[in-house]
Amino acid sequence: MKFVLVLVTLLQYIGVLFGQIPGPCVEEETIKNTTCCPVPAHVSATAGPCGANLPTPRGKCVPISEIVEGLTNSSSSQDDPRQNWPYYFQSLCKCNGNYGGYDCGECIFGKTGDSCTKTTIITRKEIGSLTEEERDTYLAALKMAKSSEYTRFMAIKKETLPPQIVQLSLYNLFVWMHYYTGRENDLLRRPELTCTIRDYAHESGGFLPWHRRFLLWFERELQILAGNDNLFIPYWDWTKPSNREILLSDKWFGSSSSGVVSGDFGNWDTICWDYKTIVDCTNYQQLCDPTVYTGKLRRCPVDSQCKSNGPYWPTQQDVDDAIELSTYETAPYSYASEGFRSFVEGFVNNSCSPSTDALCSKDGISRRLHNNVHLILGMGSLNESMSIVPGVMAMVPAAANDPVFLSHHAMIDYIFELWLQKNANPSYSPSNKAIEPLRGHRAGDVLVPFIPLNTNIQLFRRAQAFGYQYAAENVQSESGIAAGVPVSCLGLFAIIIIVASHILVPTPESETEVVSTDRETKKH
Repeated sequence: MKFVLVLVTLLQYIGVLFGQIPGPCVEEETIKNTTCCPVPAHVSATAGPCGANLPTPRGKCVPISEIVEGLTNSSSSQDDPRQNWPYYFQSLCKCNGNYGGYDCGECIFGKTGDSCTKTTIITRKEIGSLTEEERDTYLAALKMAKSSEYTRFMAIKKETLPPQIVQLSLYNLFVWMHYYTGRENDLLRRPELTCTIRDYAHESGGFLPWHRRFLLWFERELQILAGNDNLFIPYWDWTKPSNREILLSDKWFGSSSSGVVSGDFGNWDTICWDYKTIVDCTNYQQLCDPTVYTGKLRRCPVDSQCKSNGPYWPTQQDVDDAIELSTYETAPYSYASEGFRSFVEGFVNNSCSPSTDALCSKDGISRRLHNNVHLILGMGSLNESMSIVPGVMAMVPAAANDPVFLSHHAMIDYIFELWLQKNANPSYSPSNKAIEPLRGHRAGDVLVPFIPLNTNIQLFRRAQAFGYQYAAENVQSESGIAAGVPVSCLGLFAIIIIVASHILVPTPESETEVVSTDRETKKH
C-alpha cells in the first residue's frame, strides 16, 4: 500500500524545496556547480574530494552516469522532480571497494573497521522471541527517535534566502520520507483516484526493493542515534494470534480500545495525516507541513477486532502460497499484476465483491497479506464528533506514523528474503524497457529519494549483502527451515531528498556499482 544541514534554496533551479542533502553539499556554490563530492574530513583533512588523495584512494568524483549507467537527471517535468533523481547533482562520489558514503568516508553496510574489511551481520528476530531487555532497548530507541533532537539531517521549509529550515526528529523524518515517496502514479493509481502524480514505492515491482532500502536506512540511523550497532528492527509474524496479542499491548505499541492508542505511544503526535483530504487529489499533490501535528496516533477501535483470529488476518497458508510463486512480477506491473510482488503486497484477485468482502476495494481486488494488515489496523473509529476516523495505517502516505509499520514491513521483507532464498536466480520486472509511467519501478531506476544512489536491481538480492539476516521462527511451514536458524535476509513544487549517509554495496560484475547502506567507519 499504499539531515547535518539544509539545502540553500536556489530559486533559479528548483523552486520550493522540502529536502535533505549531505551536510557538506549545502553551500549555494556547491548546488550551482551541481557537484556533491565532499572531503571525508573525519578520515583526513587532506583526503581530497571523495578521499581521492589518500595513499589508498577511497573513491573519486564522477558524473552520475558512471555510478548508474546511463543515468541523467535533466528535467522533463517541473511537476514531479522525483522522476529525475538525484535532480540537484550531476556529479557524486563513486567509492572504491568496501568504502562508501556520500564522501567515501564510511563503509558499505555489513563492513566496518578503518579499512572496511571486517564483516558484521545483524540478526533481526521475531517480536515473540525477544528478551525483555531486547524489547525495552528497541522501544527506548524508537521513543528517542521520536522525541530527541536530531541534527544529522534537517529539512528546508520555505523558499527564502536565507532558507527557513525545519528540524525534524529522526522518526518524523522517517514518516515524511514514506509520505513523500508514496504518492500516486497516473498509471499505477487506483481507479477511484484521478491523481496524476507517481507512487514510487507501491503497486509495482519497486515495492519490495524500495521498502528494503527504507528499513535499512532507518535501522542504521537508529543505531547511530542510540549508539548501539547491534540494534535491529524486529519482525512481526502476524499469522500467529499470540503475536498479535503481544504487539498490540501496552508492553509494546499499545492497545486501542477507543481507537486512540494507549500506553507510551498514545502520546505520539502524527504528521502529514489529514484523513479528510489525503485522498483528495487537489490536496494530494500538495506537500504537507511536517511541523504541523495532525492528531494522536490512532489504530483499529476494538481490541478484539485487531487481535482476533478472524477471516482477514493473513494466514500461514497465505505466506506459503506467496513463496511458492516463481514469477516476481507480470504486466501491467501495477495493482492489477500477478506474481509474487503483487501477492505479497496484497492484491490477490480481481473477483471479490465489496458487498460481501470488507477488504474488497471498489475495483474488485481483495486486499491480503501486506495490504490486509494495514487495513485491519486502520479500520475506522469514532472520534469526539461521532464521525469515522481511520487509523493511520490505512492511509498510505501517513502509515509510517504508527511504529507497528516497522515490524510489519520487516515481516514483509522476511517473506521477500524467503522467496529470494527459494529462487536462486530470480528475474526482476519491470525491465528498463518498460513504459515511461513506470519510471521508479524499473530494474535500473534509482530509488527515490536516496543519496547515495541505489537501483531496484541492486536491492533485489539476498540480505547478507547488506549486513543483516533473519532468525527464522517457522514463518514458512514445512520448508525445511528450522525455527531459530538465521536466514540471511535472504523500507516549481516541493521535493524531498533523503540522504542516508550510507553507502556502497558489493555488486555483481554484471551490475553497475551503486551506493547502498553501510556501517560507518567511525561514529559521528
